Amino acid sequence: MFNGKNSSDSSSSTNTARSPRERKSCLKHALQQTKVLQEVINDSTINKLDEAINLVDNVTYETSIQEKVSNQQEVLIDSQMMTSSSKVLKTCTISLTKRMRDYDHIDFSQKLVKYLQEASEESQSPNWSLLERRVTKLFKRIANSSTLLGTLDPLEKKTIVRKKPEQRIASQVAQLTIPDKLVSNANAKDEDSVERTVRKIKKLITCYCKETEKPLDFFQLILHPDDFGRTIRNMLYVSFLVKDGVVKLRKDHRNLVVEPCHKEVNLQGKQSTNRMGTQNVISLNMEQWRILKKAYQVEQPMINFDEEN
Repeated sequence: MFNGKNSSDSSSSTNTARSPRERKSCLKHALQQTKVLQEVINDSTINKLDEAINLVDNVTYETSIQEKVSNQQEVLIDSQMMTSSSKVLKTCTISLTKRMRDYDHIDFSQKLVKYLQEASEESQSPNWSLLERRVTKLFKRIANSSTLLGTLDPLEKKTIVRKKPEQRIASQVAQLTIPDKLVSNANAKDEDSVERTVRKIKKLITCYCKETEKPLDFFQLILHPDDFGRTIRNMLYVSFLVKDGVVKLRKDHRNLVVEPCHKEVNLQGKQSTNRMGTQNVISLNMEQWRILKKAYQVEQPMINFDEEN
């Protein structure tokens, strides 16, 4: 209803623009009308407020920025109009809240039952089906939906009967004997070769840090460009050194680095705690190994000596 009025007002305003006196008169009239609406609240209050706001909007559209700067009184009336309109809306909200609070559900239910009894011609009991046909039309239809869990029947929980542990007789328990030699000669040789390799890696880290006066990048040390297995093996060797407190692994401002531990710090650590060192092992898969190779552009491995050498 008000869109048509706005279009007619805007078309007429483009043809015949109002003078400053006419604009001021329209603004004062709209402001006075809005102040009256604050005192009288009824069903047509919002419609009348909408008409007054549309009138002020049309006047505002006709006024240029330069005219608003030169004529501050129109701007003042426009601001007063906004304040008065907000008060009207606040009063309408309070009135609506009071009306909603006056709702009596008992009175409503009694009237509803009485209406259904009068509409039911055959019997005196209320015919609720009449109400159903009217009420269901007021509900919005929603799309049908189904979930996977709704189509499955829950499975019965199986009760597990646990067997009690049998008590063994002392005579039936076999005596355990500890052999004199836990490892064979071949395993002893393997351990010796691993220890030699670990010592070489320790020497490599120490020499590098002394020459460059900076820690060694962890991945640059362990990466093997052609063998993923050797990369994992090198990573385990370094973890042995970290566990024994020979070197320490830390994070600088960019990457993980390793550097030898000072003897004084290592001795203080051993004296301060009786716990054994923790062996930290970083997980590394094949895809991560390929990414690290490209990032570091490793052509020759730093650990290029075998366990046998």
